[in-house]
Amino acid sequence: MKSKSYWKIGFIFISVILILLVGFLAYLFGKGDINLNTNLKNNSTATEEPIVSPTPNISSEIEAIKKAVYKKTGLTSENADVTVSQYTSTFAKGGVKEKEAVGGAYFIAAKVNSEWICVYDGQSQPTCEQIEPFNFPKEMVPECLDENNKVVKR
Repeated sequence: MKSKSYWKIGFIFISVILILLVGFLAYLFGKGDINLNTNLKNNSTATEEPIVSPTPNISSEIEAIKKAVYKKTGLTSENADVTVSQYTSTFAKGGVKEKEAVGGAYFIAAKVNSEWICVYDGQSQPTCEQIEPFNFPKEMVPECLDENNKVVKR
């Protein structure tokens, strides 16, 4: 009868160890410590190649956009929050909210000669004259104000 007890205890012990091992591997895989590279060259072992991208670092671009907005508005990161909600390599749109204020505004920015410029900030539409030199996408700036302050669909 003792041999059956040892068999049951051994089976449970091995099962628990396997479950813990699978859980630990799943944790490492989910965390990103284990990388399964499925790109094989000539059916040989996997090699890691550097990814070369001509696009700039997105976080540094976002910081440059925020800097341009702070410059135009005269605000700082201590008294206002700037969020970027739409971003391309040459255009950006987002919000500006002073930390103690109830409401906020939005901004549009354009990248000109590798430098971000805040073209408009406010709660209304920009004037057509303000946005015309930059050729903003219509999806980003669908309306503007003409010389008579009438809303114009672009």
